[in-house]
Amino acid sequence: MDRKVLPVLICACVLAGFITAVYWTDDAPSAAKDKPVDNAPSMASPPSEPVFVAAVPKKTVEQRVEPPIAVSEEEMRVDMPQAITAQLSQIAHTFEEELHYPSYSQPIANASSPYLTPNAFSEVEMPILGGNHSASIVLAQYRFFFPEAVPFKVRSSLPVQSLRYEVIDIESKKVLATGESDSNQAQITGESDWPQQVRLKVTALFSNKGQSSGGEEVLTTDFGYQRPVAKVVGHQPAYADGTDWVIPVDIDATEKGVYRLRANLFKEDGSPVAVLTQKTRLGEGDGEIILKVHKSVLNSGKETYQLKNIQLERMSGRPGEEASYGISDLPVLDLGELNNDALSSDPYQPSEQERQKLEFLKQLAGEA
Repeated sequence: MDRKVLPVLICACVLAGFITAVYWTDDAPSAAKDKPVDNAPSMASPPSEPVFVAAVPKKTVEQRVEPPIAVSEEEMRVDMPQAITAQLSQIAHTFEEELHYPSYSQPIANASSPYLTPNAFSEVEMPILGGNHSASIVLAQYRFFFPEAVPFKVRSSLPVQSLRYEVIDIESKKVLATGESDSNQAQITGESDWPQQVRLKVTALFSNKGQSSGGEEVLTTDFGYQRPVAKVVGHQPAYADGTDWVIPVDIDATEKGVYRLRANLFKEDGSPVAVLTQKTRLGEGDGEIILKVHKSVLNSGKETYQLKNIQLERMSGRPGEEASYGISDLPVLDLGELNNDALSSDPYQPSEQERQKLEFLKQLAGEA
């Protein structure tokens, strides 16, 4: 959970509820006043000649005024539903648990954590052929980088006889690439000038199966494709600094901006330990982002560690600008053996800002 975004979302929800309450309890509009309509003709004439105009009586347009709808005090009272209060309470407790650890070094609680699959593609099944069967497009990941190919397949309860595909610019609707296959899978060759997000449209021909008749159906999905704006090219040896292991990571950036580096810390046996996150402003060329591991997520004694699932993002610098992404030349950064007893055992102390956020959440949940 992003600690900076969470309070904004909560405020937005509360504000929306407040606006709704005001709307439903507002007084009925006041009656419109009759507006006179001037039907007197006018004409232009020289100032030396007086103009005589026949008097025409003014008319008024009658407007029907609906009586205000009576609203009882019971209907006007807006109470926060118990379900929302329970959700706010759960959010507050979750945030309080997270404050046992610094935001830059959060533990990975289980193998189903979304941090372990940061570039996952979400497969969505769609009904086909009258809803009697289903099919979906399957990609290995969501975001791809030039010049890598984009393999995909169609998964269905019916056999796929053949398919045709188009890659489409979502904004302009321009067709960027086409292809076909005599099976349920194909491979797309991307271009460096494609927009960051494109749409894949697949027309699949399904064969008969048992009592089920085949036929053609259209499936669509979106995926990301772009030229990487930076690369992780290596790292320096980790060193102890108080309660943290400090890991300098080497970056080669082609565009300047604020970059966020995120990587997962693993033990030698492959078990995940923590997700490490840091933001740094970089210029073009060689740079460095410092990742840190807090003692609170580590066991005592010596352990051998690695960094995996490396994600490098150039964050949006202004409204309307999309975030862009980089890659890592090295899928794994080996940190070697680290003696965790060399670190200070002082517990993490939340900042004043973090404590204020927690107090705010508890107030919303009615716990303060």
